[in-house]
Amino acid sequence: MDTVQQWMSQPAITVSETMVLPAVREFMQEHHVRRLPVVDAAGRLVGIVTEGDINRVSDSHVTDVRDYNLYHRITDLPIGEIMTRDVISIAPDAPVREVARLLLEHRIGGVPVVATGQIVGMITEVDVFRMVVGVHD
Repeated sequence: MDTVQQWMSQPAITVSETMVLPAVREFMQEHHVRRLPVVDAAGRLVGIVTEGDINRVSDSHVTDVRDYNLYHRITDLPIGEIMTRDVISIAPDAPVREVARLLLEHRIGGVPVVATGQIVGMITEVDVFRMVVGVHD
């Protein structure tokens, strides 16, 4: 039986909840990812942010100029303000079939892999597809 650990991307690429939106967008582009686990100062998983989340509050993928309230601009918006807080995660020893069920059931593209309270990786729909066709990186 294939486990999450065999197919997940590791190490986990994360961002701090205090990182501002334009920096997170750039970080995603540099790392070629569409979703990032968000951690607090202690490194604990506190949320997840996706390209879709960023695009919903931003005017453009090139510039972030929309006001998000009277006093601040998107360029100052900490990612913790727009992240999803109820994060679905999975253990590294879980079967890949369980990940596929979670992705379908919740209509999401990936989940952080968490062991003993720490993020150890990320598994996405692409990883599940790689398993199905038998292609390791």
